[in-house]
Amino acid sequence: MTSLFRKAAACCSGLLCAAAWAAPFWTSPALAQSAPLLTFEAETDRRERGLSWTDGKSTLGMSLAVPVTYDLSIDFDAFALRNSARHGGADAAVTIAPRYTIRSGGWDLDASVRGHVFVGRAGTSYVEVAGRVARTLGPVQVAAGAAFAPGQDAIGGSNLYVDGDVAAGIPGTPVTVYAGLGHTSGSGQDDPRAARLRPGGDYLDHHVGAEYAAARFAAGLRYSDTSIDRDEIDRASPWVDGHYGRRLVAYFRFTP
Repeated sequence: MTSLFRKAAACCSGLLCAAAWAAPFWTSPALAQSAPLLTFEAETDRRERGLSWTDGKSTLGMSLAVPVTYDLSIDFDAFALRNSARHGGADAAVTIAPRYTIRSGGWDLDASVRGHVFVGRAGTSYVEVAGRVARTLGPVQVAAGAAFAPGQDAIGGSNLYVDGDVAAGIPGTPVTVYAGLGHTSGSGQDDPRAARLRPGGDYLDHHVGAEYAAARFAAGLRYSDTSIDRDEIDRASPWVDGHYGRRLVAYFRFTP
């Protein structure tokens, strides 16, 4: 666990230094509409699209949203990977994502480019473009989106993820319940690196969860599962791990 704290601290420290250096250029009073938002998070497992990115182990991470203008922001996300085989034993994952948002008539439309950088293992980083539309109706928010990674050696081909989700606050309580469904597809079935994001080929994932939020703290439980068939997985691929099925994850988030 000491090693995890060291890796997470180093990753977070580097990101904070970069943000501190760049913030004066991004957040001048004439451009920025709000202050940067920093969040720290602890999770019992980091699951992305139903797949563990941390070898089924707990992790620490942080995220930072830096506004540039009312419509444009730069999002950062970083967390320790716990030497997951899915990412070649890399120490940490850092995502950098410029995001443009259009708000109109209760709708939010986002477009972003995401660079996923894996620290400690060369040749594993990749890029994807994403779009998302969300609508708030009283205490309920519904959203749908898609993310596409063009063919890249790091992921053994291309990758497309399409998903939808819904969240609703329970009236009179600080609790939000949420659920989502997604589908992953792509090319490159014959390349062992395709197993990073599509073990066993195309698949569905789903999740349900509940979150309690109070002041600067939030805690939640999230259950997820996938349609991945264990018999279809190429066990010879060095990019495969066994963490892609049913999982209940607990998480805690703090915004200073």
